[in-house]
Amino acid sequence: MLKKINGIEISGISCCVPKHKIFNKDIKNSKKISKNKDIAKKRIIKAIGIDSRPVADADTCTSDLVLKSANHILKKLNWKRQEIDVLVFVSQTADYLTPATSGILQDRLKLKKSTLVFDINLGCSGYTHGLIAISSLMKSLNLKKGLLAVGDVLTKLVHKDDDISNLLFGDGVSVTAIKNNKDNNKNLYCSYYSDGSGYNDIIVPSHSLSGRNKLTRDQIKNKKDIKNNTRSNINIYMDGPNVFNFGINDVMPLLKKINNKFRDIKYCFLHQANKMIQDSIAKQLNDKKIIFPSSLKNYGNTSGASIPMTICHNYHHKKLNGYSLLCGFGVGLSISAAVINLEKTKIFKPIKL
Repeated sequence: MLKKINGIEISGISCCVPKHKIFNKDIKNSKKISKNKDIAKKRIIKAIGIDSRPVADADTCTSDLVLKSANHILKKLNWKRQEIDVLVFVSQTADYLTPATSGILQDRLKLKKSTLVFDINLGCSGYTHGLIAISSLMKSLNLKKGLLAVGDVLTKLVHKDDDISNLLFGDGVSVTAIKNNKDNNKNLYCSYYSDGSGYNDIIVPSHSLSGRNKLTRDQIKNKKDIKNNTRSNINIYMDGPNVFNFGINDVMPLLKKINNKFRDIKYCFLHQANKMIQDSIAKQLNDKKIIFPSSLKNYGNTSGASIPMTICHNYHHKKLNGYSLLCGFGVGLSISAAVINLEKTKIFKPIKL
């Protein structure tokens, strides 16, 4: 069921990525993988559709990228810092476990101290979940202007021997400027879905504060006994087949319902999981009128920032002239989608830090 939030305007979208780029063809297989599997690696690169990815250095954290992106969009839109009423930060890679990164950003951006700030821990569906959260809040509290900061430095969580994830993830963030508008023709339509039974399909198993939940990578992969386990190196684990099936089987019904309701959707901006999932969804939706832009080739899977990254990469130099369907899905497991008109949204070319 689609919910409607009246009078929401996305004024601008900005993205920022690290200046350092890694090309997948140059990555060597781990010591656990024999060199004769280079041919298989080339096939994987082609299948996932990723040639290169921005990767943050050891000293760069998520707030550094957000700071540059936020300063950029505030300057471009000529928004005053004291006008910002709310800042929501959505990420899986907060600067610290505590305090919240949103508070750090309030200080670094020199926003007023009455600005409402908080973090949301979410990845792949983070952008659309974030849009729903901040838009609802701005309407209910009558807040005029807000910033939605979404993104990760997820490569810091990738295990050095994970030959798939090392080809998949890129680092990057987005900042979206949102205005509470009295024009009821500017609306955000949204839908959402969660299946927490799949929580361990994308997980950093070792990063638990409970001894009961501290898993090593091999333990979660092989489903071994977890009792009395000691903390292992922090790394992300992903069950590829389960995530792929979720991306197809659970996302498609939602997208079909939305497409049947909004027959004038022109663009579908999907979370950039990989090319296989994108192609499969586009084929099953079977609507030749809809354009499915991509940013995978140049940025990889940038988690929650992948939807705005795709918008900025493809449309910073031209206008979007119709309704856009935005859909994020993955970690949680979770899905959220939003339909909005971005015709008057100022879209900026991704910048580098």
